[in-house]
Amino acid sequence: MSEREAAVCVATANGVGPVTAGRLRRRFGTYRRTIAAACGTAAGGADIPPKVRNALRESARPESLARQLAWARAAGARFVMAGESDYPDILGEIPRAPVGLFVKGRTLADLVPMIAVVGTRAPTPRGKTVARELAGDLARAGLAVASGLARGIDTAAHRGALEAGGTTVAVLGSGLDRLYPPENAGLADEIVARGAVVSEFGMGRDAAPGHFPQRNRIVAGLSIGVVVVEAAERSGALITAARALEEGREVFAVPGPIDEPQSRGPNGLIKAGAKLVEGIGDVLDELTDAWGPFGSTRGGAADGAPSGRPGAAMHGTRDPAGGSVGEAVTRHLTLTPLSPDELAGRTGEPISRILAVLLELEIADLARGCPGGRYVAGSALRRSEARGTRPAKPARRRR
Repeated sequence: MSEREAAVCVATANGVGPVTAGRLRRRFGTYRRTIAAACGTAAGGADIPPKVRNALRESARPESLARQLAWARAAGARFVMAGESDYPDILGEIPRAPVGLFVKGRTLADLVPMIAVVGTRAPTPRGKTVARELAGDLARAGLAVASGLARGIDTAAHRGALEAGGTTVAVLGSGLDRLYPPENAGLADEIVARGAVVSEFGMGRDAAPGHFPQRNRIVAGLSIGVVVVEAAERSGALITAARALEEGREVFAVPGPIDEPQSRGPNGLIKAGAKLVEGIGDVLDELTDAWGPFGSTRGGAADGAPSGRPGAAMHGTRDPAGGSVGEAVTRHLTLTPLSPDELAGRTGEPISRILAVLLELEIADLARGCPGGRYVAGSALRRSEARGTRPAKPARRRR
């Protein structure tokens, strides 16, 4: 078994995510040794949790591996392992980087730099038009447009890039042979001809709700920036924005009317410090500051540009000293509602940072807003709801 074949086994093992895969590789040095240990042909199998060991044994069965590889060939796809030339360096830098990707289409490393354009599956006509036109402008500027092939804004973004004669990359929440949504099969074929369709999920894996947050981290991880066009308060596009923050990417948002539910997500991001986008120049100016001219960054960082992560657009969500403002805030969140001003006083952080961090924590369901603009711990609130209790309401101010 080659190292790539072993990586396929690890990547497609049921219940073995990128964090576990990374730990195993650090423990055994290679994926081949990991599989050998799990199968009992090398020492160390006892160090692998039983469920993980059984999952690896199942995926490493000759018939299981042969089926994955045959399905990939039949779909016209290939498996690209982290560290290989077709695996973009920028993706390998993120937390929980995938073991590898199934790729159909062009070489991913030839499609950088990318920028993600994401949003709701139920956009307004205005939102679809903005996404299509903005993606087209970005493609004409020399950027590949990444998105998730979902209905709505994602579809508009892919089409806008293609209509402009540019390239686009679609990241799936299913195996490449289980395309979702099915009505986008024709669009996926167009994308393959000009860009790429990719997934970290093995062949035969159907789309599932838990797959899409995993998909979103890859959309953000492939990109130097994420543009949110329209998104409701609990939209998956905001998860992509949160992952972009975690991965050190630029975050942009297109403002919308305050009476539109689809505007609440991007408007909230702007209040938290995301770059407001009224046109292509707002995006290009910010990205050029971080990465230099795009012509010189294709395939690698430009001279004078950061060689690792680009700077975050939502300034102040990470402590310059290296600590996490988010950790400081979560330590003070309980079942007793606190205002942003109170949290700023307790943590010693500026109110602008507190507001930005609270948005991130809300997206991750680690904080939840209460009446009066106060916040409680999200996890504590879920536990209290399970017990039938509620956090105390903030006292009403006298007039």
